[in-house]
Amino acid sequence: MLSNVYLHYVLDLWFEKVVKPRLKGEAYLIRYIDDFIICFQYRSDANRFHETLKKRLEKFALTLEPNKTRLVEFGRFATKHAKERGKRLESIYFLGFTHYCTTNRKGNFMVGRKTEKTRLKRSIIKLQATLREIRHSPIKEQVAVINSVLRGHYNYYGVAGNLKSLFKIYLRTEHYWKRMLSSRCSKGYVTWEKFQAIKGTFPILRPKLSIPYMSLKAYAML
Repeated sequence: MLSNVYLHYVLDLWFEKVVKPRLKGEAYLIRYIDDFIICFQYRSDANRFHETLKKRLEKFALTLEPNKTRLVEFGRFATKHAKERGKRLESIYFLGFTHYCTTNRKGNFMVGRKTEKTRLKRSIIKLQATLREIRHSPIKEQVAVINSVLRGHYNYYGVAGNLKSLFKIYLRTEHYWKRMLSSRCSKGYVTWEKFQAIKGTFPILRPKLSIPYMSLKAYAML
């Protein structure tokens, strides 16, 4: 909480009151605790601000993390410019998501989002460890734990456009749970037919978007 209040003064207020009035174009700051993204309309503003920001933070004994600090061209012209330069289109990694440039069904620019691959791998590994720990518990109790973990994952990562990533963790959970059920005793392998019967009695939560496309605009305006 203290660091959040500190950065509100060091970064947020300074950006709004001092930096923005001196820029050529529009700019927006999005910050969560000590992670932040700043969007600029013009590259020249971004380059100039980068140097100014380093000096500003030094005054308060703060520094930027080099591995997390970079200038990325992002927006409706990014794809065209990347092709012209023969370069790969860049993405933004923020709060566990990969944000990338794409288009909707009408061909208009939109921001795509998917679970960042290291976060997805970490979630799968954690869930598999949980399944190993509870594999000797009654199936009803196992499902309660599995659904609790999946519900938390879906609630955070269930943003419009990310359904494919949600299904990845769902399917990996399904396969690994079947494997753990097969390893519980000497009776042997649990067939898919038997596993489907178990799921029919004790269903595991299927992926669901917590923020569908219709709600995205409202969240963006908060």
